[in-house]
Amino acid sequence: MKNARLHRFVLAHLLTVIAEWAVIIGLLVHAYRWGGSAAVGFIALSLHTPGLVCAPIAAHLTTRYRADTVRLVGFVVQAVAYGSAAGAAALELPTPAIAAGVIVGLGTISVLRPTGAVILPAIARSTDDLVAGNLRISYCDSSSALIGPLAAAGLGSFGGSTVVFGVSAAAIAVASAVTAWRPAQLVAPAPAPTAAAPTTAAAPTRAAEVQPPRLGAMRSAIDELGQRRWAVGVLGVSAARNVAIGAFDVLLVVLAIKALDLGDRGPGLLSALIGAGAVASTLVVTVAVRGAKLRFWLLGALGASALLCAAVGLLAEASPVMILLPMLGICLSLMDNLSRMLLQRSTGPRSLGPMFAVLGLVAGAGQLAGTLIAQGLLAAVGLETALIGIGAVLFVITVSTARSLREADANADVPVVEMALLAGIPMFAPLPAATLEMVARSAERVAVSPGDAVIRQGEPGDVFYAVADGEFDIVMNGVVLRSSPRGDFFGEVALLSGMTRTATVVAREPGELLAIHREPFLLAITGHESSHSVALAYVADMDLEERMRWTSERHSGGTSAATDR
Repeated sequence: MKNARLHRFVLAHLLTVIAEWAVIIGLLVHAYRWGGSAAVGFIALSLHTPGLVCAPIAAHLTTRYRADTVRLVGFVVQAVAYGSAAGAAALELPTPAIAAGVIVGLGTISVLRPTGAVILPAIARSTDDLVAGNLRISYCDSSSALIGPLAAAGLGSFGGSTVVFGVSAAAIAVASAVTAWRPAQLVAPAPAPTAAAPTTAAAPTRAAEVQPPRLGAMRSAIDELGQRRWAVGVLGVSAARNVAIGAFDVLLVVLAIKALDLGDRGPGLLSALIGAGAVASTLVVTVAVRGAKLRFWLLGALGASALLCAAVGLLAEASPVMILLPMLGICLSLMDNLSRMLLQRSTGPRSLGPMFAVLGLVAGAGQLAGTLIAQGLLAAVGLETALIGIGAVLFVITVSTARSLREADANADVPVVEMALLAGIPMFAPLPAATLEMVARSAERVAVSPGDAVIRQGEPGDVFYAVADGEFDIVMNGVVLRSSPRGDFFGEVALLSGMTRTATVVAREPGELLAIHREPFLLAITGHESSHSVALAYVADMDLEERMRWTSERHSGGTSAATDR
């Protein structure tokens, strides 16, 4: 079935990453014209600082507030920041004044990526849907590496930095609009009776209202790393990729303008060559992500990147550079996309935000280190040797991460989609991550067709159902009480009370359910005091006797009444 929320999520991401590339290149070209290679190095360092500063803030925000709200605010701040950079460029202010707006805008990316990591599993309707969503995100990242630099080159030649920043601000404004329109529903809605139905007590605490532990978000993520030490290898690959990106922020500008004499459009064109390789990498990513093992692809891409950086340094002329840079783009794109997918496959939904914030922290540190190394080598030994030195750094990381990546593949089987769905259900929300994972692993996916009766009133019941896709009618004594959409649940009463089924549930459209049998359900709920209390309160608040009486009277009167949720 069509997943409109996923499509809007992907569109917003695409606009963001294209704008990211464009504003960085536009600012670095402006810096070179303003103060030469020294200015480029200084500005490049300042661009990578926000990732380090904002990562702890991002981790805190994603654990304390709704991810979709945080994401929307991030888009709005980013659009305003890029717009202010455009205004500063139009007034012909110095590069540092223009950089301030760009730096603030790039800082919000530290928030956008962790929130995206939380939202994507929540809006995916199945594991296949999650894989498809990840592939689309990887296609966006790869294509943006080509489109962004070309846009910077084209817009820059047309109207300079003002147009580059202004168009980027407009793109983020569109991303804000599609994010604000019908945002993803990350928690299960609570029943809300209408005037036609009997009034019940207030609904129990919803998943969004369950307070996260007071443990600091970044500390929580570090503790997660302590339990999953192999994830350090995945972070190492991300660091290596960003060392190369940070180094090439400086080296490509010098290579294009000074060594190859390509003029102002040169940095954008060379970056576009790397982007062209990133686009080509989508074919490889599509093949790699469908497989169970990703470490071979990651190690191969990391080792090849080391060789390619050295080769660019040894053959720093136009013809070989035109061939080597697209190949480097393929490798860097593989490292970026596959490392994020591997981390997502192996992390529970509650830890995704903090873990991806750590990933952003590592990425910022890697880019900062790459910029410092490149600037130091450039000043000490020149452009060609600096490129070879970056290759040597990547080779060292390749050797040091090999063992950890092997362990990462062995642990990349967390049912993240199922856990994200269950975490939005009130009675499962308080469960520890390990218990929630146990329940998710026990769940079976059940496909249903329109008109199928999943459960029937009066029959014994031993299965709890969570709605993964589709919509279902809850019918008591022939009266339709409400509809049950994705994220909702039913069947808990019979398991918690020992009663027969109190209602019939009929599929309104094609759908899919997560079926959890009595033993794992009760083991999880009764074994955790908060979950048990929420579950019992939920059943009590339903006021089943009153509903039975009311629906029986309605049915005797020959009327079927539907209430909205």
